[in-house]
Amino acid sequence: MYFKLLLIAGLLFTRFWGINWAGGFHFHPDENNMAWAVDRLSWDNFNPDFFAYGQFPLYLSFLSKQLIPADSHLHLRFWSAFFSGLTVIVGYLLAKEVFKSQKWASITGLLLIFTPGLIQMSHFGTTESLLTFVGISSAYLAVKYYDTQKIKYLILSSLVSAIGIAGKLNAVLFLLGPFLAVIIKPKRFRRLIPWGASTILLTALFSPYYLLEFRNFWGTFKYESNLARGLTQVFYMRQFINTQPFLFQFKKILPWVLGLPMFTFLFIGLFFVILKSLPSLKNPLKGIKSTPATSYLLLATFTPWFIFNSLLFAKWTRFTTPILPFLILFIVFFLKKSKLLVTNYLLLITLFMLILPGILFIKIYFQPDIRVRACQWMNKNLPEGSVIVYEGGNIIDLPRFDHDKFETINIDFYHLDERGDQQEKLSAALDQADYFFSPSRRMFTNHLRLSDRYPVTANFYHDLFSGELGFNQVRTFRPFGTVGQFLLGSDLNAEETWTVFDHPTLRLWKKQK
Repeated sequence: MYFKLLLIAGLLFTRFWGINWAGGFHFHPDENNMAWAVDRLSWDNFNPDFFAYGQFPLYLSFLSKQLIPADSHLHLRFWSAFFSGLTVIVGYLLAKEVFKSQKWASITGLLLIFTPGLIQMSHFGTTESLLTFVGISSAYLAVKYYDTQKIKYLILSSLVSAIGIAGKLNAVLFLLGPFLAVIIKPKRFRRLIPWGASTILLTALFSPYYLLEFRNFWGTFKYESNLARGLTQVFYMRQFINTQPFLFQFKKILPWVLGLPMFTFLFIGLFFVILKSLPSLKNPLKGIKSTPATSYLLLATFTPWFIFNSLLFAKWTRFTTPILPFLILFIVFFLKKSKLLVTNYLLLITLFMLILPGILFIKIYFQPDIRVRACQWMNKNLPEGSVIVYEGGNIIDLPRFDHDKFETINIDFYHLDERGDQQEKLSAALDQADYFFSPSRRMFTNHLRLSDRYPVTANFYHDLFSGELGFNQVRTFRPFGTVGQFLLGSDLNAEETWTVFDHPTLRLWKKQK
């Protein structure tokens, strides 16, 4: 009983605490686009004029905004936290079905609560928490329907699927599990038609402008698809040039969104599952108490999402988030079968290590944003009259510089190679500069790696770091301490959107006289 209360407290704390992070600044571009769409809605006009996503999360935020007037970003974040909380609850219920054990279901819930990637997405007013809920719920309802053949689970599956597709069209990738659960028993095959029809009708109800503004929706869909496949190249996707599918996710995303301890157990656990499944293909999760069909329904629900999004040119962290609850199930399966955890004492130590990255990660939302703190430090400690050159293109210009005290010069490094005027501006700025400031790693990391494509930008950063420009790095503003840096990883090695929206590392160089 006490453990359940602790789980509930942990869930509420990790999801809802600090959802107004960043002190009123909004650094996430997708969140900004959705908030602006909510602001355009009214009782006379439900067309958001925004089709990168569906209308369901926009309508939810609009309705809650009518009840409690507040910034649209805050309402979007509330619903994101809400669905992330439901994800934990459904993950717990699914674990009970899979492991037939209250103990291991509770452990699953604990790990879901303190998964860094799920905590982060619950604080972004985007669609990822909704999609994560839809993915794990689709698997749970598929398992329950297969086991019981009760029509209520089929109805709920249709509702959940429609909510997902009305949030973002690619939620159709989660339909394979429920589809198999319906057709796998021949006598129930006819239920497929009402399930499919109700899913389509509910999707149209929750996101009507897929159809009412089909031309605009389809145009946006084709543009976003071309971006995701790399057919349309834009400046903020340079980190994906010359990257390998699957390897990128395992190197640049999963160690961070899970934390190093969970990732280590996942890596070993996947190897363990594959090894155990080779002698008998009847059940890839041989040894758990649920039926072989349960294993296949789980795999069928999340595998299409994982494969499809891993093969895209764009490999943002948010594309991997919806499969995290499934990966947690693999980790718990390995913990359950591991011969190393022979005592409860060892299990408690292991669980503490697994959740420690999440405990450390949540602190970024209940202290002032690292960018605000960095500016406060510079406003206080840099000499009056200093000239600060800094990078543009980091969502919004860095907040809270004291422009009465300093002169600041913004340089567009994204287009430095092809724009001679920016090169001349940079050269003149460096002659005047006392300091050079980098608000994140996204400029220098990507361009140093792609020096053949962007030689001017790469040469600048090479000379900056080597000291040839006459600047020495004098200050680094990090969101985590030494332990956090180790368990959550360096920002230099992660997919950039993992860090740059809510916990970038900032660097300050000083010109040497």
